[in-house]
Amino acid sequence: MSSPDAVRRLLEGEIDPSEIEGDANLYSMAERIYGSEVLEEMGVSPPEVDDAGNQDGVGLMPNDITLPDFMPSIPTLKTEKASRGKMRLMTLFFGIFGLIGTSINVVIGGGYILCSVGFADDPYICNPSNANYKLIIEEGYSWDRLHSPEAWTQPLDYSVADVVLLSTFLIITMFGLFSRKKSIHSSNEASLES
Repeated sequence: MSSPDAVRRLLEGEIDPSEIEGDANLYSMAERIYGSEVLEEMGVSPPEVDDAGNQDGVGLMPNDITLPDFMPSIPTLKTEKASRGKMRLMTLFFGIFGLIGTSINVVIGGGYILCSVGFADDPYICNPSNANYKLIIEEGYSWDRLHSPEAWTQPLDYSVADVVLLSTFLIITMFGLFSRKKSIHSSNEASLES
């Protein structure tokens, strides 16, 4: 170990280069403080390195020093990340299916699909001369109202409710697409000390 006086003179810049060459600790400190380029310009060469068995301070750890036990940090977001990914996919699919369903109802008409599959057989819906295939959302909100002629109209005849539904499902789809996942960061890890 270097003397405190030599370390003080090294820090003040008043040390003789031959002292630095003779002491590996002083050379290491000088290299970190001033840089190896400055030491080369001063003509200081690195000290000779002896074999590893002769180093000072290398040995067994004294019994009075104890190291803390290894405590791994466990991320708490593992289950939260999986459930958040599932929720994101469910939101995305809900938005996409809502967009598709509302668009089909406005453009083609939901009644056309119901009639072609055989689910609906009402004459005011399935009669080709009427062609009232589009469901008016604000008129057909109950089972009885759904089976009334007022709840059905021509396709491409859209209302405020259709625009609101399309924009709502578009927002839900965008949220499902672009919602950010939380990153696992050291601040999001559980502490085992509690």
